[in-house]
Amino acid sequence: MPECPRCGTKTYVPTKIWAMVGRPSRTGERFKLTIGLFTCPKCEKGFREVLGKEKERATLKGVVNEIKGIERSLVYSLGDLKDKIEKLKLQKSELLDEIEELKRAGQEKADTLEKEVASIREEVESLKEILGDY
Repeated sequence: MPECPRCGTKTYVPTKIWAMVGRPSRTGERFKLTIGLFTCPKCEKGFREVLGKEKERATLKGVVNEIKGIERSLVYSLGDLKDKIEKLKLQKSELLDEIEELKRAGQEKADTLEKEVASIREEVESLKEILGDY
């Protein structure tokens, strides 16, 4: 006989009853639960209570359907993974191309700067020669 969790009053008649199959336990067993919705006559709070619990018998058809559902989800997951892999391969090749372009641009800039530094050094040497004569 269910008791109200708030005030502890015993409630006899549920306002609604339904059945549901619970999640599998650690051992893989499933239970069919009968649940009742009660309203406390004293404080009028609604609460649920498990009225019955029985072991769910696994049928071959049910197991086959469950396996087919798992297979479908795996096929979809595999398809999604293949698409993601292809996209990532494309992004990788694009990034490698961009890295090569940046390396070339950096090398060109370094070569230009080396030429400018050499030119400035020659200019410094020639200015020292000119100023050394005075």
